[in-house]
Amino acid sequence: MSSIDRTGSFRGKIIDKAISKSSGGFPQAVLQLEACEMWDPDNGVWVPWEYDEREAMAYMVLFGKNNKPTLSARQLMKATGWDGVSFLEFQDKTDLKDEIQWRMEENTYEGNTTIRCQWVDDYEAVPGKKVQKLEKEDIAKLQAQYASQLQALSGGPKPKSAPPAAPKQSKPTPEPEEPPAADPTPEAGDLGDTAGPPPTTPEPPDAPEPPKAEKLKRTRKPKAIDMNTAWAEYFKESKAAGHDDVKITQAWTSIVQEKGGNDAVGTDWGPVKAAALDALTS
Repeated sequence: MSSIDRTGSFRGKIIDKAISKSSGGFPQAVLQLEACEMWDPDNGVWVPWEYDEREAMAYMVLFGKNNKPTLSARQLMKATGWDGVSFLEFQDKTDLKDEIQWRMEENTYEGNTTIRCQWVDDYEAVPGKKVQKLEKEDIAKLQAQYASQLQALSGGPKPKSAPPAAPKQSKPTPEPEEPPAADPTPEAGDLGDTAGPPPTTPEPPDAPEPPKAEKLKRTRKPKAIDMNTAWAEYFKESKAAGHDDVKITQAWTSIVQEKGGNDAVGTDWGPVKAAALDALTS
């Protein structure tokens, strides 16, 4: 029995399986496969595969550079029924599904093109290439990470129309006051009888005591948090409050745009988190 030498969708059995390390040092699952059928895309049916070229090897990296599970890991769980908890159980467990579907495609590396297994799926899955969609939470994280780039792509935020200015009110012109009537000038010789003592200047009241200076309470500045931490806390609190993913993402993106994008926000994303939470409840 030799290796399959053509592209297409196949299904058959898992002859053997193991956990190993990839050339980059990442954990990977290795499957030895034996084809029983090939998909006929023209007629839309599975046809028996009775050729000598029946073997295929699948090398599926399970975790990438960011230590997060890959799409291949999720497909492996779907195809075999592995719960994703233990590497050892995957290798030694005998009650996992041994029937599987896979796709053979061309792969070019350092100028050398070979045909190898590039994708696995459930045995009964509809064969053929499909558009692979991320989970909503992962899309929301991408939205938060690339908010400023999306803003530039869309041409920037639309300017808000300013409310019409209120008409200026003219101040009423005050009516001229009548000058006070002048006191009659006493005739000479009458000052001794009519003039009283000069008015006394009242002493100024005692100056009030200055208020006692209150001790200013020092407010502790909240600790700065980075974008990923702020987003994770915001997303968790928003979901707990019952908001849907779309509304959560829209509120976050709107606040980031108002603040001028990722670069303008800088290293402290705490205010973005607080403003986005306020926007959800307003």
